[in-house]
Formats: sequence, C-alpha cells, structure tokens
Amino acid sequence: MRVVVPARQETPFGVRLVLLFVLALSTVVVHLNQAPALRPAGELIPDLRAGGVSRVVYDRDWPAYGTLTWSHGPLSWTQARFDQPDDVWDPRTTRLDREALRRRQEAFLAQVRAAADPSVEIVRTEGFRGAGALIGSPAYERWWKPFAPVAVTAEALAWLLMLAGPGPRYASRWAWFWMFLIGGSLLYVLLEPRPLWRGPHEVLPAPERIDGTRGFAIAVAILFGTAMAGA
Repeated sequence: MRVVVPARQETPFGVRLVLLFVLALSTVVVHLNQAPALRPAGELIPDLRAGGVSRVVYDRDWPAYGTLTWSHGPLSWTQARFDQPDDVWDPRTTRLDREALRRRQEAFLAQVRAAADPSVEIVRTEGFRGAGALIGSPAYERWWKPFAPVAVTAEALAWLLMLAGPGPRYASRWAWFWMFLIGGSLLYVLLEPRPLWRGPHEVLPAPERIDGTRGFAIAVAILFGTAMAGA
C-alpha cells in the first residue's frame, strides 16, 4: 500500500514579513551599536558638561572588568577603553578587593553625577551575572531594552524554520547553518522556501543549491572580509 505523506506547510506570508522586519531592524541596530568607539573614561566628564550625553551605563565590576559606555543618542554610543587599575586586586590573594573597587567606582561616579544634567540616566548593570547575559547582543539594550527579547525570539524562530521547515531551495540546511552564524537569518527569511515577492502558487525554476562546503566557504569569506574592512 502506498502511503502519502503530506508536504510541510510553508510559513504564512505575514509571519515571514514580521520576522523579516524584526531581523532587518536588529541587523541595523547591531551594525551601529555593537562596537562603540573607544575613548578614555575621563572623556566622559567633558562630554557630560557639554550636554551631549543622555545615558551612562556601567558594569557593577567596572573598572576591574566589565564596561562603561555612554550614549549621545539611541544609535550613537561610546565605550571607555579598558585600563584596569592595580589597586582593586589584593596583592596577596590576587582576588578582587571589593572595598577598593567600591571606593574607586564611587569616586568616579561622584564626578559623573556632578557633571551630569539631572536628565541624564545613570544605569548599573549586572554584566554576565544577570538576565542580561541571556538576551543576545548588548547593542539591543543600548538602543531600546524591550527590543532585546523580541530580537532574540525572532532569531530563534528563524533557526527553527531553517531546521524544521520545508526543504530550502537555494542552499542546503548545512549551508544555511554556516551562513546563519554570520547573520544569514535575514536572507533566509527573505528567500526560503520561496522569495517573499513570489506568489504561493507560482511555479519556480529549481536553482542550483549551495551545499554545506560552499556555504561554509561563503561564511568564512564574509567573516574575513568584514574583519578586514573593520581593521
């Protein structure tokens, strides 16, 4: 007896469109906010006095480790260069001296508060200890905190569609796997299993699929090119 196995249903157009919008927005946010310009921490004080800062975010363990960033706008951030002080570490045990760190941090924050306009938001984060470690790129929170879980959920759904959805047309799952690691989820949602601009009943020619080896090569080439461009 022949058994007919029903084909997997394609993801509804509206769902793909929403995913595409969120992934496109997260790509822009990460591109602009992922790697803020590095400057000495002391330059925050004149920036505050000049009135060009709207938000200051510091890690609970800064300056022992962690980061200090300040915002000139939702998509314009600066990060303090890491200059670890020696006096926050106990020379005998080599452990972090919390009291010394507290004194140094409070002294710097006193200068920050004295120079800051009352409208400037000063925020302490928990670094990798809190829930913030689970919400993906810190660029999301720098732009708009509620967007972080939305962006991560969209990325997870794109992965789920790639792994469990209808068979992709333009590349194998292994090829898409490698390309997802460098941000290919946006392209996947746009193209697979059929381009968003093509109708659901339109007959499409079978393209030459990219296999896993070529997908890996493409991912490495893009990663290398991006690194060279940013150098």
